Amino acid sequence: MTSKSALGHQKDYKVTNIQDIRRIEGIRSPTFVGKVPMTSLILSALLVPVAGQISAFAPHQLTGMRSIALSADGQQLAFTYRGDIWIAPSSGGRAIPLTSNVEMDDNPVFSPDGKWIAFTSDRAGDNEIYAVSTEGGQPVRLTFNSTSESPVSWTPDGKELIYDTSYDKGYSGIYALDVKSLRLREIFVNYHRMDFPYVSPDGKTIAFTHKQVFAWTRPRYEGSGAAQIWTIGIDGSARKMVRSSGLQHLWPQFAPNNKDIYAVTVTDKTPSSRRIDEKPTRFTDSAERTPNVHRVAANGRATRLTNFVGGSGARFLSVASKAEMIAFERDGAVYTMVPGKEPQKVNFTASIDDKGVMEERLVITNGVEGASMTPDGKTAIIQIRRELWSVPTTRGKGPNGADATQLTNYAGTDSQPVASPDGKHIFFTSDRNGSLKLFKMNLETKQITVAHDTAEDVSNITVTPDKKHLAYQVTGKDRGLYTLPIEGGTAKLVIPKSDSAYAFSPDMKYVAYVKSLVNSGFKPWENTSNVWVREVATGNEVNVSRLNVVDGNPSWSADGKFLYFTSARSGGGIFMVPAQEEEANTTELELKYTKPEGAVTTNFKFEGAADRIRAFYRGAAFGQGLSDPEKGDLYFLVAGDIWRAGYDGEGARAITAGGGIFGMEFSADGNSINFIRRGTVESVDIRKPNFPTKALEFRADWVRNVTAERKAAFQEFYRVYNQTFYDEFFHRRDWKEIRDRHEPLLDGVAHRREMATVLNMMVGELEASHAEVGPAGGGVAGQSTAHLGFTIDFSYTGAGLRIKEVPKRTPGSFPKTQLKAGEYVMEVNGTAVSADQHLFKLLNNQAGRDITLTVNSTPSTTGARKVTYRALSGGQFRGIQTENLEQWRREYVEKKSNGRITYVHIAGMGGGNLTQFNQEMWEYVQGKDAVIIDVRENGGGNIADILLDALERRLHMRYQWRNDDEIPGPGQVWGKPTVVMHAESSFSNAEMFPAAMKTLGLATLVGMPTPGYVIYTGGSQLVDGTSIRIPGGGVYRVDGTPLENMGEKPDIQIDLDPDDFFNGRDPQMDKAIEHLMKQLPRG
Repeated sequence: MTSKSALGHQKDYKVTNIQDIRRIEGIRSPTFVGKVPMTSLILSALLVPVAGQISAFAPHQLTGMRSIALSADGQQLAFTYRGDIWIAPSSGGRAIPLTSNVEMDDNPVFSPDGKWIAFTSDRAGDNEIYAVSTEGGQPVRLTFNSTSESPVSWTPDGKELIYDTSYDKGYSGIYALDVKSLRLREIFVNYHRMDFPYVSPDGKTIAFTHKQVFAWTRPRYEGSGAAQIWTIGIDGSARKMVRSSGLQHLWPQFAPNNKDIYAVTVTDKTPSSRRIDEKPTRFTDSAERTPNVHRVAANGRATRLTNFVGGSGARFLSVASKAEMIAFERDGAVYTMVPGKEPQKVNFTASIDDKGVMEERLVITNGVEGASMTPDGKTAIIQIRRELWSVPTTRGKGPNGADATQLTNYAGTDSQPVASPDGKHIFFTSDRNGSLKLFKMNLETKQITVAHDTAEDVSNITVTPDKKHLAYQVTGKDRGLYTLPIEGGTAKLVIPKSDSAYAFSPDMKYVAYVKSLVNSGFKPWENTSNVWVREVATGNEVNVSRLNVVDGNPSWSADGKFLYFTSARSGGGIFMVPAQEEEANTTELELKYTKPEGAVTTNFKFEGAADRIRAFYRGAAFGQGLSDPEKGDLYFLVAGDIWRAGYDGEGARAITAGGGIFGMEFSADGNSINFIRRGTVESVDIRKPNFPTKALEFRADWVRNVTAERKAAFQEFYRVYNQTFYDEFFHRRDWKEIRDRHEPLLDGVAHRREMATVLNMMVGELEASHAEVGPAGGGVAGQSTAHLGFTIDFSYTGAGLRIKEVPKRTPGSFPKTQLKAGEYVMEVNGTAVSADQHLFKLLNNQAGRDITLTVNSTPSTTGARKVTYRALSGGQFRGIQTENLEQWRREYVEKKSNGRITYVHIAGMGGGNLTQFNQEMWEYVQGKDAVIIDVRENGGGNIADILLDALERRLHMRYQWRNDDEIPGPGQVWGKPTVVMHAESSFSNAEMFPAAMKTLGLATLVGMPTPGYVIYTGGSQLVDGTSIRIPGGGVYRVDGTPLENMGEKPDIQIDLDPDDFFNGRDPQMDKAIEHLMKQLPRG
């Protein structure tokens, strides 16, 4: 048996028994494809089935393979499955893993001779390229830069790997890596994003995707960000476009004839986003709309080879370079195909093992997320890791005295526990039946039943003051505040569309609640809120706070005579509204609390309620207050601690210290307040001096089932989108059908990154922006590769580094540490360097540290000088690049326009960008007749409305002081000719800005259409830690058309070629200047 331990070197092993097999480092599985493995023969004799222990062997049928790769001769096939690289005959059968690391291995690529597979792995923290023998063995690491690197193809001689990444230039580039020397060769650097650089079988040409703004997980995307097919010579020459249709072209690879290119594409647009007033039906699918494999001729004409209709279409296309065969994945299955014939589904089986620990046993002593005490105060119901537990509030005897009893054992979400008034039941929410429904558990029998069966989510559960009902809120179409009899019965809608804080009066005659004040904020999320009081029986209600500030957190005094709420008015604090008109002015009024005898009655006078408001406590108070039935004192939170104020608001003071408190509630006897702090439940005795606190001690023994948790996270992802995706028509898709097709793909998931990939594939079918999924935390910490502060001339192949460019503002541009283009850096910190991966190893984790360069005018250390300066990070270098580019553009515009036009770039739409815009705009436009505002290379944010508010101002007054020049009123008034430049690199709010400028007639738009990446979004975490973004709000033009998937088109369309960009030319800028000069009077 042989196993390669390094590229180009074989290592022999003599195997005499199974122990020898186990000792061979790096080999986890048999290494013979298509034959009966030796280990299987040995184990079949040892593993004789025993009744009740080992059942009859059945090979596992693989589903959910990804990253398909054919060998050059088409005989073998590699793929990613459960976080490892696997290999099998392309005809199907038994598959074996070639890698077995606990971290993620992906993207296999066969060498031309079929002896090696290059792949990506994050086993060292960053996505790096490794290679492993197809016969098994220890993988060899080939790259060391902290940027993401992933192999795409090999040169036909097997000497170089081709891939795209970003190195010293700060832009996307195609690079060749010598697999023996690790020397780098730069083929092409692009201003636009590139992907999939595949080499032709004759090694002369590379096919790649150009302007691919969106990932392969959005295969039906249509717009300016759709991937185009381009080719370029292996030496970086003869670049040309092959096909651009405004639709995605993915995985472009040459046919064996070196002329045609196979790719996955669509030839007809699939409808997605809708007009704001449209009620669309689901789209009708077709072979033209489904991602299918096409053959693209040199003239760009595409011929469809597969005829799938619906589903995922073809993904992960792979082409055998020396045989007429292609392979791809579709909905979790692998297909092979001889072009011109029908695709054949290929089945694979394997003996599989867990990639990591699938049942993790944990001892939990903190991490409480929610809690509720039983009325007798003896038991706490706590929520930890989305499971519910009961814990005695008084520690028992012995080592087991603080043991928690697990009440629920569901891998999804069980949350918001609330103990019933009789202490026999708890209510909670759970997504075990789909949505977050309201459930009821009998604490004695542990029987769980549905208390309120709804297709929407339930939240904010409380027990009403009469102890006979639950109150809670429901989301979605049935949104509102409900009550439900605790003993059972029918839920009653109390307030439609209520989804914020609420509080019932002691007699339940009224409910105070918070309602958003629509159109009160400059931005939708800046809307303020008011407190309303509603009479439950009649539905009559009144706005009691009536001021455009944030009012919230209503609560009632225990005697029902006052309504409290927090407010930002008058410096902020807690304010109170008397239920009735008071007998005297506040200064003459003496409030004394009388403990109610019997039932409390509240009579709230609606008329003049807002006029009766007065301050109770001034300061930054948070949350809903608790009114003490015994003394009338109010307890509330200030800076994370509990404060107490008297019935009249006097004597406010903190009764706890240390902060971090949330979730207050009175104990059943009213003598303590229970709260959550630092991951546990605490209580403070409000009757004793010095307010002593006591923490709940507990120990929860929990088994985390990773497989079940992933399945629950998958369903949670579906549920969250089903409830909150901004478009109720799901871009004309069937979201449930998409879920059902993707659920089987969980079979191929064994790593957190794979979970994110499956969910990205799933949500990608909605063709929505701002819907990216990120993996749960974990893994190995990556490194950060320092930047030398200059760019490298990769055409130089000798010793040392030849400097290509030393940008202004980098350390090497200053006289004391000066470097010059054409000079050679022979050593870094005394170590000889060249343009290879070893250089990056040397620079890892050196950003911010002093480095010493050995520099010479010739490639020799003889006569060289030493230059020492502080190394930059990659981000710092890119920041300098951007600053230099903006300065060049401004100077270019002003020079070409003879000083009449200036230029301002907005790099992002965040608060810092707004500050920079105001600092630059009102400086640079002084004395100018026109301005170019550039939002290219802008990732978005939320300042467009503020920018527009300034730019649409018009002169309405003129001011002048004696002996001074006239001043316009208001200040910061523009009102002169303006061009807004935008392109495929303008995203989200940077698309809304030019669209609005055009709608308001404030600017002419120049450039290229924007990609249509425009939705308001939020985010959260799934039960397994996977991070998700959720598009929650649509953005539409005044005419009702969406900006999502319908980017803004310029008035003057002109492209920017990479050659122009890197050679100091900007035809888009030239066109903007030309347009503005025509509008200006001759001067």
